Amino acid sequence: MPRIPRTPACALGVAALAVSLTACGGSYNPFDDHQEKATYRTGAEAKKDRASVPRWLPDDARDISYVMSTTGGDRIMRFTASGGFPASCVRGEPQGKPRLAADWFPSDVAAKADVNCGTWSGARVGGALYAWQDRDVVSGARDTAGVRVPEQRIAWKACRAEEGVPKGADCGIVRVPVDWRKPDGKKIDIAVARRSAADPDRRVGTLVFLPGGPGSSGVDTVRATDTWGGLERRFDIVSLDPRGVGASSPVRCPAKPYVAMARDKKPAATAAEFARERERAGAFAEGCARASGPVAAHTDATSVSHDVEAVRAALGEDRVSLYGHSYGTVYGQRYAQLYGERVRAAVLDGVMDPAVGRRDFNVTSARALERAFGEFARWCERSDACALGDKDPRAVHRRVAAKAADGTLRNDGKQVTLAALNGSLDQMLLTPSWPVVGEYLQALDSGKPWQEDGEGPVGKLLPVADQSVCVDLNLRAPDAAAYLADQKAARAAAPAFGFSPNAVGYAHLCLGLPERPTPRPATPGDVRTEHPMLLINARHDNATPVDWARSVARHLGDKAALVEVDGWGHGAKIFNGGAERKAVTDYLTRLTTPAPGTVIKGSVPPGA
Repeated sequence: MPRIPRTPACALGVAALAVSLTACGGSYNPFDDHQEKATYRTGAEAKKDRASVPRWLPDDARDISYVMSTTGGDRIMRFTASGGFPASCVRGEPQGKPRLAADWFPSDVAAKADVNCGTWSGARVGGALYAWQDRDVVSGARDTAGVRVPEQRIAWKACRAEEGVPKGADCGIVRVPVDWRKPDGKKIDIAVARRSAADPDRRVGTLVFLPGGPGSSGVDTVRATDTWGGLERRFDIVSLDPRGVGASSPVRCPAKPYVAMARDKKPAATAAEFARERERAGAFAEGCARASGPVAAHTDATSVSHDVEAVRAALGEDRVSLYGHSYGTVYGQRYAQLYGERVRAAVLDGVMDPAVGRRDFNVTSARALERAFGEFARWCERSDACALGDKDPRAVHRRVAAKAADGTLRNDGKQVTLAALNGSLDQMLLTPSWPVVGEYLQALDSGKPWQEDGEGPVGKLLPVADQSVCVDLNLRAPDAAAYLADQKAARAAAPAFGFSPNAVGYAHLCLGLPERPTPRPATPGDVRTEHPMLLINARHDNATPVDWARSVARHLGDKAALVEVDGWGHGAKIFNGGAERKAVTDYLTRLTTPAPGTVIKGSVPPGA
């Protein structure tokens, strides 16, 4: 553990250092100047204690003195090593300049620097080795150039009381720039919530939950949830409303066109239909920008990741653990690329692949929906609980889908389109709710009315966060030919369903925004986490196909460990119990990384 210089008896952790240490012979508060200072006997001890200590530091290095900034990438270090700087370091001009100071760090070391170790510069002065890292050099190396995390602390207060919501959550805000490239420009508030660890004596640290959607509120999740599979005893559970969502300057869009687009998630069949979809999406995007102001253009995963870093710094934590679910895995991957040294551990649950190609997105989504329905069909064929009885579930689906396609399918006298049919089944299979799927198909096949949720009154504007997907992924078809080829490929991959309403919805929405290059897949060298990230995905998840998790795992190599759940649904695994929960809790509490190729049994769906 880190020790206060010259007081080795006070081997205290970072949290303990946040209080005045007069009892240990000093009064240093590391958060007063947003620095942390430590000494270590060996390089191995230093690297084990802090991810921010460079990996190139030799394990047998001795007498390490170390200072780091908690709000930037600045570091300085002194050590001795019999072999000098390691062979991985190269001769070169110094990179940047040392911005931190210590009584043991020579003021003229920059003039003597002639070694580069990654983003670190180094020099030998006398019998010791000195190295430093300049935050501007780090920023330029990982796309955080110009980012200046504001120094602040969160003024926590009890969240508002609400009937049926468990007490104990605290709420606050972190103030950040709308455009992180303009740190002195317009600001917005990011809403945050926290539940403190129930067993503080065994507290591991802070777990930041990254919500999905996009559009889900992390604040509401923390307020409404006081049990996290046992993690609530060992971690402070913290989350945020990502920018553009909930209480964090929500993006609002014209309600009428949004509802129309949501109801009409069927593929365009001709170039003329494609042109109409593109025109509709363009008008919708303009309406969102007018109603929401500048934040609408800055809800991308990079901006959200900078916000998460601002939350971490405001918490005063050296490192945090992450739990990203669904679209939150996009935030988790991006944060690990930008601020990997701040990541103790990261769970990516229901994995999105930001680098998935446009056509693959459509194909894998349609195929996942059809496979999820196949799991229901197999259950229905062997279960007395299935409302279809002796009917062949696949034949029933073909029958009602054919009626929907030719405009003759009705529910209580109202037309059911193919997009509406596929959309309803898609939602029911997320849980999955297999008995409900059987009841729904039986009602449509027999002509009996099916009770649908009523639609409440809709105002002029609705909160809509979906357009951030079009910034983080390249889903915009450049022309009608490419779009029609995408849909043809989806039909070939999933002939029974033909398309995923979710994928088609994004294919249309993104037509209203500029085309973007497909993001380059992250590589092990891009991710500076000390431990591999845990990827966990159900094989029959129709929202985030397991293909995406496998792709991300291949790209990340030894920086990721994939656990495949031989099961169903899209829910967060920490709430599922059994082997799913155990895999997550063992990793987060003990940093136990599963072996490659690990497959675990999933929980049984409700009613199955």
